[in-house]
Amino acid sequence: MKSLLSEKQRLRIQTRHKQSIEQFGYQPQALFWSNREIQQIRFEKLVEILPAPFCEEQDVQRPWKILDVGCGFADLRCFLHEHGIAVEYCGIDLSADMVQSARFQHPNIEVHQGDLFDFDPDDASFDVVFLSGALNEVVETEVEQTAQFQGRYAKAVIRRMYQACRFGVAFNLLDARHPWVKSRVDLQSFLPDEMVTYCQGFAHTVRWQEGYLENDFTVYLHK
Repeated sequence: MKSLLSEKQRLRIQTRHKQSIEQFGYQPQALFWSNREIQQIRFEKLVEILPAPFCEEQDVQRPWKILDVGCGFADLRCFLHEHGIAVEYCGIDLSADMVQSARFQHPNIEVHQGDLFDFDPDDASFDVVFLSGALNEVVETEVEQTAQFQGRYAKAVIRRMYQACRFGVAFNLLDARHPWVKSRVDLQSFLPDEMVTYCQGFAHTVRWQEGYLENDFTVYLHK
């Protein structure tokens, strides 16, 4: 499937991230997280898709092959490593500056520049596909500017992530029920029930979790 992002959209996103790195450096704030604790809480929820707490049952001879969509500085890889979760890591990010920064901080990891459709992974080529915060920005074009198109790109990314996994997908989204989120026209958000219904249209098993943060929810898709 061809990416739904136009060159204008790509440039806007890349410029925004370039400016955030210049302002904050290699900090979670450059990724538009308020602090590292919030980022870590989201990571903790994402990895709950893996069997047993922090992979206690994992075969140490075979690391999880994971894809991190919208990887930023590859902070998720660091989180997994710190918690003893063996992974074969691959990250992708639309921002060339983010990719360069991730490679500088972690010279031995695999990171690619582009969106998921540019990368175009083979079906079932990763055990688990993760995404944290990368779908929180409205990206639909200024020309469309109608509610019927909002969220189209995010839903296409989620479906493509599921095609690329062998075991499952874990991603988080902003909760459209939260007043502050609803007030931000630049932020993309979803109603959990509606997102679960959408995912049930193609995923074998769908679970979701809320309550760990007031404006966020996590969805788990299993093969």
